Amino acid sequence: MPDRVLASLDPSDLRFQYDVIKGLAESVRQMAANMSDLQKTQVDMLVRLARLEENKVGDELVAMKAATAALTVRVDALESDKDRRDGALGMLGTIKSWAPFLAMVFSAACALWLFGRSAGFVPAPPVELPRREATQITGANQ
Repeated sequence: MPDRVLASLDPSDLRFQYDVIKGLAESVRQMAANMSDLQKTQVDMLVRLARLEENKVGDELVAMKAATAALTVRVDALESDKDRRDGALGMLGTIKSWAPFLAMVFSAACALWLFGRSAGFVPAPPVELPRREATQITGANQ
């Protein structure tokens, strides 16, 4: 049957169909070339976008490192201040806990000194004033 159809067609019709198919093939080839160019452009745009994102991430990383360094300095200052306060409070706490014992030792030392003064084995402080002070008090230089 296809042979009969081909035989019944006019040769000019065959030429027309050939030209239409040839034109369609050329259009498909041109569209494929345009699609290839479009794909190349799209890949190039994606590469550029990736580079831009990489640069932005690098800038953000530098900014984060600078912020981290500043915060590290601040944390170190706060920690040293806290250590200083803790040391002072620790010393006050130690004095507070040792205060009764120190008061007892001081009281015992005062009692021994007073007992020693009354018993005579702790010498009394000198009663005579040095010569210069004596003249100032009595007014002997007038």
